[in-house]
Amino acid sequence: MIEQPKKIRETLSIEHSLFNQKNLGVIRIDHKGYPVSINEHLLNLLSFESADDFYGFISSDDQFQKNFDPNKYINYLNRAIKSNYLESKWLNKNGKILFFKEFVNPVYNENNEIVFFDCIIEDITNIKLVDELIKNYQLRDLSILKALPDFLFLISYDGIFLDYKYSNRNNFNLFINPLDIIGKRVEDIFPNEVADLIITAVKKTLSDEELQTVEFSLDNSDKFAFFEARIIFNSSDQALILLRDITTQKQAEIELRRVTEDLEVANREKDKFFSLIAHDLRTPLVGLTGYAEILSQDIDELTKDEIKEYSKSIVEISRQTIKFLSNLLEWSRLQTGKIQYLPNDLSINLTVQSIFQLLKSNAARKNINLVNNTNPEHIAYADENMIYSVLNNLISNAIKFTNPGGEIIVASREEGDKIITSVKDNGVGMDDEQLKNLFALNKSFTTIGTAKEKGTGLGIILCRDFVNRNFGKLWVESKVGEGSEFSFSLPKFKD
Repeated sequence: MIEQPKKIRETLSIEHSLFNQKNLGVIRIDHKGYPVSINEHLLNLLSFESADDFYGFISSDDQFQKNFDPNKYINYLNRAIKSNYLESKWLNKNGKILFFKEFVNPVYNENNEIVFFDCIIEDITNIKLVDELIKNYQLRDLSILKALPDFLFLISYDGIFLDYKYSNRNNFNLFINPLDIIGKRVEDIFPNEVADLIITAVKKTLSDEELQTVEFSLDNSDKFAFFEARIIFNSSDQALILLRDITTQKQAEIELRRVTEDLEVANREKDKFFSLIAHDLRTPLVGLTGYAEILSQDIDELTKDEIKEYSKSIVEISRQTIKFLSNLLEWSRLQTGKIQYLPNDLSINLTVQSIFQLLKSNAARKNINLVNNTNPEHIAYADENMIYSVLNNLISNAIKFTNPGGEIIVASREEGDKIITSVKDNGVGMDDEQLKNLFALNKSFTTIGTAKEKGTGLGIILCRDFVNRNFGKLWVESKVGEGSEFSFSLPKFKD
């Protein structure tokens, strides 16, 4: 028996933007065979009106539960030779058989155990039905035509439409009445380049008695569509044309290629990112080792001031490394879905007050004035821990890059249903190249503050991802020598 649905949707390892695709199904299934996430397109394919309807139905139908059997994914992954996708048969809510291509991505935990199967799904039901029709056509078993959204025509060797057999529906309005084309030539109905393709394929089918397939596109004033014509041998001078609208399939293929390319780019960037992380970790550790060796080997020869200086450097490097590791840990937990998103009413003003209290000694060392201009009435709807981390990182960075005697102002404003919070400093600022690479995973991160503080750019990437997770957006405006202003939006809290 499948458990009751989880209240909080798990984070998919694939990009969140894919979850909203209109032409591809997306689902995450846990290792026990429970679907923890499903997108709207797949809900529609399975004939459900909503996620609640879907989850309410799962536990009531044993046959439907077999759609999510984890063994099919395990068997697919264990094959010695396997294709890029798994072809599987599903049942929808009404018991109708559907055929899917599933692009399966296993998600592992720290023990290298599979915890989820993330699947991108393409509906190939109509393709399978057409294949079945072709197999049965010589037996004149045309009962399957009732399930096809296609046109079926008889055509002569010379390209004249002889008869119209069947059409279940006509989504593209290609013909006002298919019966009107009987007796007309292919070039009277289609553009010349399409007509030439069809006539050539008809002649080859009648010559070789083998199936021919032609794909083409048509522009019907306000809509652009793709079609597939399958041409089947019928007699020595007649062929059967099965004409099918494949626009949805083509859109899915285009979207799948785009998603695959995006994931490949993301993986390359993350590989470069981790190599940079290793470099940025090695640098402070080398410094720590160097200072520690000096103290352990030459302490009897060092002055008291030198010992203080080296000890202070060790403390500073240790703090920076701990902060860097903390940001890295938080970012990795967010990427792997191990941080729960728990939104509630959040006072921006009180959060800023709390962070100012924590960082006031850092600001005092550089004689920096911290100003809280946020409105106490500005209440956001967000996860408190994530937004605390965002503001802590932004204000810490502002202190780092503001000259002694400078000022940092944190302000808030309302824009429609959003709360906009900004952290503005009058520090060193950034040039266009630095702004361009600020959120790039595959760029070097090391930066130096106005008091020689060392750091990395990982914190700002963590800020961006935390804000995105709270359905907001983070952006920056900056000029060299004039300072920077980081701003982010959050949904406004509503009772």
